[in-house]
Amino acid sequence: MASKVDTLLQHFEAVIKEPWGGTLSLGERMYFLVYDPAEQRKVDFRRPDFESATIRAGKKWENISAEGLFTEWMANNEYREAYFEDPEALVDQLEGGFKDYVIDQISSKLDKLNANENTLVAITDITALFGFCRLSDVLNSIKSNYPGRILIFFPGEFEKNHYRLLDARDGWSYLARPITA
Repeated sequence: MASKVDTLLQHFEAVIKEPWGGTLSLGERMYFLVYDPAEQRKVDFRRPDFESATIRAGKKWENISAEGLFTEWMANNEYREAYFEDPEALVDQLEGGFKDYVIDQISSKLDKLNANENTLVAITDITALFGFCRLSDVLNSIKSNYPGRILIFFPGEFEKNHYRLLDARDGWSYLARPITA
């Protein structure tokens, strides 16, 4: 019997082999690889298998990690000491400053890739954003001329066209295609 991650990989392989059309918006060119948050370590361990499947399908694989974005932003913030003394003062900055930083970083990394319409960029470690900004706001605001597809490693659930990150927030509707086990 195949594990949940094996089944997820099989479904991913079937999707990644499909031909890619070129007339879709960036939101429609995203895939959400949806899995149980309890499977996170197993999915991380198998990430090279997702990359190999992408390459076998004749596509190029790139990776952008959200891990460390908060610490980079905080380390470069001139008010960081004041935020440590009064964490409540940070709340307003998260919605504006940090979210904008994340959007700029992901957009910039997408623009710097030597990508074409056959490139799949995996965005991983999105749980590092949890509690600081909404992933839906970030994805809806990415400004890039990126020509390929984006794969979001998404620990959460998908039901009736609604995604819930870490099963903790109200879901949001998104144009992305779900890949589930």
